[in-house]
Amino acid sequence: MIFWSPTAGLRRRSIFYGQLSTLLRAAIPLSQILGRMAASPPDPASGRVAQRLLDQIDHQATWAEAFQSVRGWAPPFDLALIDAGERSGRLDEAFDTLARHHRRRAENLRRVVQSAAYPLFVLHVAAFVIPLPALVAGGTFAGYLLKSVGVLVSTYSLVGAVVWALSGQRNEGWRSLVERLVLRVPLLGAARSALALGRLAGSLESLITAGVLVTEAWPLAARASGSPLLTRVVARWPPLLDGGQTPAELVAESGPFPDTFVSSYATGEIAGQLDEQLRWLAKHYEEEGFEKLHQLAVVVPVLGYGLVAGWIVLYIFSMFLNYMTIINDLLGP
Repeated sequence: MIFWSPTAGLRRRSIFYGQLSTLLRAAIPLSQILGRMAASPPDPASGRVAQRLLDQIDHQATWAEAFQSVRGWAPPFDLALIDAGERSGRLDEAFDTLARHHRRRAENLRRVVQSAAYPLFVLHVAAFVIPLPALVAGGTFAGYLLKSVGVLVSTYSLVGAVVWALSGQRNEGWRSLVERLVLRVPLLGAARSALALGRLAGSLESLITAGVLVTEAWPLAARASGSPLLTRVVARWPPLLDGGQTPAELVAESGPFPDTFVSSYATGEIAGQLDEQLRWLAKHYEEEGFEKLHQLAVVVPVLGYGLVAGWIVLYIFSMFLNYMTIINDLLGP
């Protein structure tokens, strides 16, 4: 029996967004949509969220404001994309995008957890077995706990700090710092960058297709990307756009955009097929980002094996040196 799953929250959120998208496309009134989801939710937590949203919508709140009121449930990326979808009149597509996004996040996290299960088991066994000789040789039980449980607590504390930092619930300055650090990590940085570009392109396509002015669409899409770097860069564009520069020129002059994005955006702008190019860019970078995450799911367990094996080898070597020292002392000069 599984008592806790790290992917459960992501799967619940994906199902919730998928149901909203389906019901919105069926042209069912908002009160009926949320009332139905609150009365027959896939899980109790989703039912409470639906009821909270219904209360807010009944008080004339927008969808973005309603989700904002459910503190801690929707991450900043979700809120930005919901806001963009509501402004563009394509809220059903925004919810569908979010459902797909969180489903794929859950799949990748599940793959990482499954791949890391055996290395974690070996790590726990090693943590309790390796200090045993010192305990048997006359050590204290407190010392044994410090070397076994203490190591595990320290490891989990470090992992928890990393997860907390990457959760995206911090202020903008903190998120910017974390993003700069993550972008330097092989595979993880490339995956985060690609997924942010994919979210940017998808949100931008939805807004522009719905007739939102480009000066309004770009800042909203940058927020929906979830990248503080892209948000800061695009925030400097409105005066330049008003001055006559085109978005394609600004994309080419800005550092965060790779050559593929620059070229495809410029082609779409010149040919009058920007919506098609943005759809292609959204799909391209989403696939690239999740492919990098798949590779990370393979690499992380290998690193785990290596670290555990290295730890065991070093400890055995240390024990061997201690025994040799004892033997030399017994044999004398």
